[in-house]
Amino acid sequence: MNERVSELTYATINELAFMIHAGEVSPVEITEQVLHRIQRLNPKLNAFVTLTAELAIEQAKQAEHDIMHGRYKGPLHGIPIVHKDLYYTKGIRTTASSKILKDFVTDYDSTVVAKLHEAGTILLGKVQTHEFAAGMTTSSPHFGPCRNPWNLELVPGGSSGGSASALASGMAYLATGTDTGGSIRIPAACCGVVGMKPTYGRISRYGIMPMAWSLDHPGPLARSVLDASLCLDVMSGFDAKDVSTVDLPPPGIKLYPEGLKGVRIGLPTNYYYEDLEPQVEAALQSAIHTFRELGAELIEVEFPLIKHVPEATMAIMMAEMYSIHEKWMEKKSDDYGQDVRMFLESSKDIPASIYLQSQRARQLVTDDFLNAMSGIDVLLTPATPNTAPYPDDQAGALRLTTFTLPTNLTGMPSLSMPCGFSPSGLPVNMQLIGRHFEEAEVLGIGYAYELATDWHKRHPQL
Repeated sequence: MNERVSELTYATINELAFMIHAGEVSPVEITEQVLHRIQRLNPKLNAFVTLTAELAIEQAKQAEHDIMHGRYKGPLHGIPIVHKDLYYTKGIRTTASSKILKDFVTDYDSTVVAKLHEAGTILLGKVQTHEFAAGMTTSSPHFGPCRNPWNLELVPGGSSGGSASALASGMAYLATGTDTGGSIRIPAACCGVVGMKPTYGRISRYGIMPMAWSLDHPGPLARSVLDASLCLDVMSGFDAKDVSTVDLPPPGIKLYPEGLKGVRIGLPTNYYYEDLEPQVEAALQSAIHTFRELGAELIEVEFPLIKHVPEATMAIMMAEMYSIHEKWMEKKSDDYGQDVRMFLESSKDIPASIYLQSQRARQLVTDDFLNAMSGIDVLLTPATPNTAPYPDDQAGALRLTTFTLPTNLTGMPSLSMPCGFSPSGLPVNMQLIGRHFEEAEVLGIGYAYELATDWHKRHPQL
């Protein structure tokens, strides 16, 4: 094994892309190195459901050949990635970490998978989700629990826990996720990586096993804000197979070379800073100080209607999820894990009137957010009120969704990124929230913070 290549475990995509394009390192070498790391670490972390090692080597050889012959496709060409096991992959099973779909294989790729393949990425395999994306722990009764690389006794968050665990441990350079109540941003926070939930409609949901149609947001997880931006650009775009998508160019990233002077950052005076663990509060206060040093103006904002978010979001989520699973619940209810089965059983009797009232509340809450954000560029909040909990800490797992639910309801873009560590060495993430389709500003402000700090450069010892 090339020693220089083995040191690239935590290189960013931007760094790797430069080296690959320049011929300093080959996709085959990188892929062999990461497969060796998976072989060593996955028995501890249990992030993978399906490993596609032979396919990865085949794709790496093709990428190397194409690049050597002048057919370089861009910064994702030759980059090894993983997909959350909700994304349909042609000829490769998509289990949703469930017994019901344990042998489910489609004959087509999801739109996102197809786009990332066309960009030249290398597929290492499919990684764990909480069963059918319906939970925060990624502790599958069917495939075993996925573990947090910072502390193997803790959960990696959910439901994109396998994506975050693989990234944080150096078993992939990029990962896809889905976010219905926080399922990209929460595992990003628990594992100390970057998770981007884009605006609803920015990325096609076609070919992704749904949890709740009107709340589901596909998006990338990465180890840096710039890497997340590169992936988001490829994933984005109109898709005739998903009527919710919009015909807009990729968002890109807005750069702030002179610091953040003139940028207005909102600090919520209610909801978001209540009942925080001390280590989360300390990390956020430090982040606020850094933003001030970068020249940003911090402005207090209030959300009068935000108290309605949890109830409205959960009613919509439960009703929509049950409609997806109704036939399986009638015939195969015993094939669900206990927690997901209980959730579905409690969902089947949501009255239509409650669902419709919740959808009306959704618009009121969205208007409330837009009014509060009319004079600012982004909101700054904690990503989660607590750090990664133990598997049996159900209250701690439920609390993880507190600050992520609002932008699933409103459809606004929100970024979860590292901003500190607890005294015991667990990562803490902050959240930046923007107006609809203003991902470039959200990512750019996050990137300016990332350049001024080194939290994203710290990695677990495994």
